[in-house]
Amino acid sequence: MSGKKLLLASLLFNVYWLIAVLGQQAYVWVLALIVIACWWKFPKGIKVALSIGSFGVVMDLILSAADIFAFESIIIPSWLVMLWLGFGTFIWFMRSTILQYPAIVIGFLGGIGGSMSYFAGYRLDAVQWPMGVGITLSVLFVIWLLFSLAIALTMKHTEPHYS
Repeated sequence: MSGKKLLLASLLFNVYWLIAVLGQQAYVWVLALIVIACWWKFPKGIKVALSIGSFGVVMDLILSAADIFAFESIIIPSWLVMLWLGFGTFIWFMRSTILQYPAIVIGFLGGIGGSMSYFAGYRLDAVQWPMGVGITLSVLFVIWLLFSLAIALTMKHTEPHYS
């Protein structure tokens, strides 16, 4: 992926993230339209997006059950499900860039990026952290490091299937 395409994809995902976190339930329909448009244009990304999105939703359900997270809704809110589907789609777009780096580098970058993304969501009142900032950030860093490492290793072992 060229530098311009990488920058554009990253910028678009950050706009998507902001729509999800700031708009929450009010803009779920916008998030759904964006994901559907991406999948319509790039249908090969659906499998990766659904896999990563499903795993992410389960991960957040476990973190919620463990009182690491608390949302206004009883279960994971639909805007967060859409955020996970958007993230999975973004990973599919980023696959060639991800494959260029050692899995451990992707793991550490994911640990930092993932935990900081949730921290930003916390600061924007999209999620509450009942256990406090220190414990939650530590847990999130480790989980996102492992999650990102698993994504990178899976992509490296199944590279032809991601194209």
